[in-house]
Amino acid sequence: MTLAAIDIGGTGSRYALFEHGVRPVPEIGPAIRVGRSGIDAEKMLREILEGAESRRISTGVVRPSAVVVGMSGLLALVDTVGDITAVIQEVWPGAKTALASDSVTAMVGALGFIGGGVVAAGTGVVGLGTDFENIWHRVDGWGHVLGDDGGGAWLGAAGLKAGLRAHDGRGGSVLLLKALMDRFGAPEKLPRQIYTREDRAGVLASFVPEVVRAAEAGDVIAEQIVSRAAELLAETAIACLLDGVPKRVSLVGGLRQIGAPILESFARAVHARGDFEIVEPAGDPMSGAFALAELLSTDPDRMPHRPPYITKEIP
Repeated sequence: MTLAAIDIGGTGSRYALFEHGVRPVPEIGPAIRVGRSGIDAEKMLREILEGAESRRISTGVVRPSAVVVGMSGLLALVDTVGDITAVIQEVWPGAKTALASDSVTAMVGALGFIGGGVVAAGTGVVGLGTDFENIWHRVDGWGHVLGDDGGGAWLGAAGLKAGLRAHDGRGGSVLLLKALMDRFGAPEKLPRQIYTREDRAGVLASFVPEVVRAAEAGDVIAEQIVSRAAELLAETAIACLLDGVPKRVSLVGGLRQIGAPILESFARAVHARGDFEIVEPAGDPMSGAFALAELLSTDPDRMPHRPPYITKEIP
């Protein structure tokens, strides 16, 4: 029995056709593109499914019987879930489908179906607290202009601002100014490279490695930026834990790659706010999409259905 799992994020997407219990290396697809009307999820998913269908035909596997799509921006930037499931039915008729926020796939990947709080921190940030029954509470996920506090776009933007402050003579970080110029050229050219891009959040997040390198080199401003990012992520984590939600939290996503500077600061900030358990994630959002696809296939009645967080369709 073939299943399909798709994970769509701010800087890229991944998809895989797989058998129950198997965890293949996902294929890479396009990143989210946000336009004036939000995310054109239908167009984007069609592009991903065309690649997956071509892969399916070339490998000779049967059509998937269950498809799970986890998507960043689902809760705020997607208008019609029905259009997305209709695209899946066009390509793979009769498949059971579920469309989930990336916060849900992150939760399942990190903590399984027990519940708690999870903060998915990549280019953006979204937190979810749930008991998988009655309580579903989103925190942040407002996008890089209005929120996503402590995420990759926030952290990269803070580093770029510190470099620009040094350029202006307003303090800031000379080391980050040099990194900015090495990467983007003259500071005067930076606004055009940011504001004209549909993928500006990803462009901002691309500066995160430079901020981390500066912090590791002892740059005080860069160290403060990384520390503040961890504190903001801890605030999001604690806000997820409404009464009735297990008092356990997990930090997942691309920012974990920073390692000790962000993870240790996050742990300190969480513990400073109370007696909460910090759980090492068992897996990532793609792992959550795998697990949800298996559940949808084998026991669809147990599959959560709580729009807009997760919506299942059984033809």
